[in-house]
Amino acid sequence: MKKLLKKTLLFIIIVASIYGVGRLGVVTYDSYVFVPRSPYTVMQTHNSITVKWQSNEFEIGSLEYGFFPDSLDNLLREKKKTKKHSITISGLNECTKYYYKVNSESLEIDNEDRYFKTLCTQADSQKIWVIGDSGKAGENQQKVYKQMLEYIGHDFNKLDMWLLLGDNAYTSGTQKQYNKSMFEPYKELLKRFTPWAVNGNHDDRRWAFYHIFDFPTNGESGGEPSGSEKFYSIDNANLHLVMIDSEMRRTDANSDLVDWLKRDLSKNIKPWVVVAFHTPPYTDGGHDSDSSYDSGGRMKKIRENLVPIFDEYGVDLVLSGHSHDYERSKLIANHTLKSDTFNDKHIIQDAKSCYTKSIKPTKNSGTIYLVCGSSSKLDRADLKHPAMPFAFEQMGSVILDITPTTLSSKFISIDGKILDKFIIKKDNTPCKGKK
Repeated sequence: MKKLLKKTLLFIIIVASIYGVGRLGVVTYDSYVFVPRSPYTVMQTHNSITVKWQSNEFEIGSLEYGFFPDSLDNLLREKKKTKKHSITISGLNECTKYYYKVNSESLEIDNEDRYFKTLCTQADSQKIWVIGDSGKAGENQQKVYKQMLEYIGHDFNKLDMWLLLGDNAYTSGTQKQYNKSMFEPYKELLKRFTPWAVNGNHDDRRWAFYHIFDFPTNGESGGEPSGSEKFYSIDNANLHLVMIDSEMRRTDANSDLVDWLKRDLSKNIKPWVVVAFHTPPYTDGGHDSDSSYDSGGRMKKIRENLVPIFDEYGVDLVLSGHSHDYERSKLIANHTLKSDTFNDKHIIQDAKSCYTKSIKPTKNSGTIYLVCGSSSKLDRADLKHPAMPFAFEQMGSVILDITPTTLSSKFISIDGKILDKFIIKKDNTPCKGKK
């Protein structure tokens, strides 16, 4: 009997080892397999930007750029042959639009109306497109995208930033899935805008995310240097945007993330603070934020460890995905427990669509929490979290409009309807009429 048990145990160990090695092989292949890829920009700063692409053959690529599409009078050329290309353009003017053209012999590149814009110190207004869980290529994804284009009149000049809230490529964030789910369907956006993306749980199944994207670690795009691509900030005109990888193993009070986040927010001088990460602290959609088991307990940890920091430094808006629906809170603060403990004392302003705050960030002044995880997928859900009363089982995306004294948001459904909207005012004027 003992010999049989030993043989059975040995067999199980061998099978598990073979599976583990095979699984590692699959993950490695999916994460690093080479795929051709058209040019796109990363590391957008106030005076520089990086252009990346992947060609079919080893070759020397070049890049031309300038202020006008018919006058690209600056040329940068690589020194060595490669398939994985990266050219950084430095010494640029801030808040300036540049046209550019990429030359790579073995790759067919659409250079028509290809441009980028450097980050701004000041601006009268900004428009940002926000999508979450957008990585399921197909008809619904394209319908959501089309409604955004309709909203801006198919004029890309009306858009300033593009923000992705994770799960950018289903089902596992592989190199091939990123081509199918992001680079192909959003190719016109990628010709003009840097994709500021956070890592989602599906992206985190592979290692491709941090090879596709390059993020600032030394404060290149603004904010406090983090020393990590997993958390950093961007200063663009009136906005201080904090980007966090919520799939990190450590978000506890003693983590590097928490230490950096406090320093970063304490030094911010921008009028608006928006934080973006994938896993929401409050949701009753496809995921349950009350559960200690759902999503490995990350929603609970974020609520316990990060929400108090948002309260302390008066964060205005927190954006998340993960649940494939739309949910939104009022201006709330000081809620770190389960949903059944949420009550009126946590509501700073009990209004539907108009809120007021002081121009200077103030402790416990309230934060709006918004879940937009339905830009390509939809879940059946109860949507009964008391902190998130404005909730829709609808696919769509969010448009943010920001001025020095106002931040407004619209949830545009897959049918083009504005199902939810709100405004936060910091102009010392009250909300008028129905709030």
